Amino acid sequence: MADSPDLLVSDAERTHVAGQLREHYEAGRLTLDEFQEGFDEAHAARAGGQLEGVLRQLPSAKLPTVRRRDRRWRSLAFQYALVNVIAILIWAFSDGPRDNFWPKWVFLVTLILFVRRAFGHRHRALPPPRPPR
Repeated sequence: MADSPDLLVSDAERTHVAGQLREHYEAGRLTLDEFQEGFDEAHAARAGGQLEGVLRQLPSAKLPTVRRRDRRWRSLAFQYALVNVIAILIWAFSDGPRDNFWPKWVFLVTLILFVRRAFGHRHRALPPPRPPR
């Protein structure tokens, strides 16, 4: 975006702001009417201040957003729960001693695997965003 609110903006800057609006709409922060209004304002903007006004109520693009990949913990939880239930059923219907509850080791291993697979990649830094062209 332009450094000063009074400077004229380019088509590339208008397109960049329209792209940011699209991301906010896809994230659920804008209704379709709000998106369309902001989109029209962005393409009609002549100065940097007008473009800044389009994004006035939206969070900065630098804030982290939840990605679809981050929701995979639900399916992983179901898979690991299924493994644990099967282990308990095998233990319950086996003829072995009842005082040795060996599925506790299955619980421990699946818990470690679940936490690593579902939440382990969050500490990695995201690559810096590319500047608009």
